Amino acid sequence: MFLLDERELVLAHFARQNGPTPELQAVRRRELPSDTFQEGTLGGPLREPAQFHDVVAELQQAADTATGGPVRAAALVLPDRWLRLTFAELEDVPRNPKLREEALRFKLRKQVPFRVEELRVRGARTGAGAGAGESTRFLVAFGVERVLAQIEDSFRRAGIHIGMVTNASLGAAHGIRQMQDDTGAFLLLIAHRDGYSLLAHTEDGPALYRYKTFDPALPPADASRLAVRELRLTRSFIEERSLFGAGAGLPEHVLMLAAEASRATWRERLEEALGLPARVFDDTTISGNGSEAGELDLDRALPMLGASLSVRT
Repeated sequence: MFLLDERELVLAHFARQNGPTPELQAVRRRELPSDTFQEGTLGGPLREPAQFHDVVAELQQAADTATGGPVRAAALVLPDRWLRLTFAELEDVPRNPKLREEALRFKLRKQVPFRVEELRVRGARTGAGAGAGESTRFLVAFGVERVLAQIEDSFRRAGIHIGMVTNASLGAAHGIRQMQDDTGAFLLLIAHRDGYSLLAHTEDGPALYRYKTFDPALPPADASRLAVRELRLTRSFIEERSLFGAGAGLPEHVLMLAAEASRATWRERLEEALGLPARVFDDTTISGNGSEAGELDLDRALPMLGASLSVRT
């Protein structure tokens, strides 16, 4: 498993030991120069692709050593900012994958403020099965094609095939589903340095996604007021649409994943905005007590664990 953002490239090796959930066995990471990626709303392309190739090749060698064998296939977790999520409904679903993708692109043009022709678009059915005459709902992931292709090319040059690309929210949600028996439906908030992602997951799959950013120059009190306002609007939307079922309201609590320094702040924001206690994932969530587990913060480890469970590479 690899995780990449503007700051670093991380390798995490998970393996099953004594239980059903894989344990973290090895962590290797390489810091990236601050100007590795250009600026971009959805992430920017590499400034010097050759330099990034060298970083990937170096970590690939470390991966071979850490896992005890050659690493030829892997999954990759990207930041939520680079790989966004939305939903779209199709009344008639083309059987041909290319035609289906074009139908989703057409829907996306009306929903997002980006040049859709520059995006890579992938959709997966979500929600209960559609009946006769009903539309089919898709969870749509999209990112800048040039950025994704450059990253994949660097791994390819190092001899690694990226079999799946996902983002932090989907990776963490899948990890939660695998590890928790009582979370068929839940709200998951992932706090970022400049905002948050909120995923509503019902028993039928993802049902709502919000990605919000704040001006990093905002005073903490102003950022909190803005976060609370946005979260209250989301709560109203969930209740009006009965996303968790007729009369079901919200789940009993909201699950929260945040760096330790910001957990108390986000707990207060969530409880004020949603009226729900926040169940905070801490560093005991990932099984395994070895020294490697302590080298990877939970807000990075859980998405990587979830992605490793969701694909065979």
